[in-house]
Amino acid sequence: MGGKECMAILRKVGISRDEFSKMMGIKRSTMRTCVHGNRISYKMERKLRELNGEKVVEEEIAEVDAMIEEAKRPKVVVKEEVGVARMAKVYAIPQNKFLRLIEFRDGTHGKVRCKPGKYYIGDEIRVRGEDRGLWEIV
Repeated sequence: MGGKECMAILRKVGISRDEFSKMMGIKRSTMRTCVHGNRISYKMERKLRELNGEKVVEEEIAEVDAMIEEAKRPKVVVKEEVGVARMAKVYAIPQNKFLRLIEFRDGTHGKVRCKPGKYYIGDEIRVRGEDRGLWEIV
């Protein structure tokens, strides 16, 4: 391990060189010399890896906690019954001016027949009854 790696770990953990030298039981000047001369002892290297590992474990624990909190949140699921009127959004107008391509809230798609110039992209339409892929406006 070199001096740059050592300082990177110390910065990541939030410990200064002086604090680390006190932890290791050496003088501050000796610590500075070791870091700048790329002469990190095995004992220092082991302690640095331990500190870095603890930080990684803490980050992983925080990540798992966040995932658990996300899983605990209630999920909003919109269920629409088949055969009953459903809400859909116009997402495209094909070349046939009597048709509109629609998308339902659950992500499925369909077509609806309407008067030309009646519904535009982004309009919400209430439709019902699929007959050969063609929905009817309610």
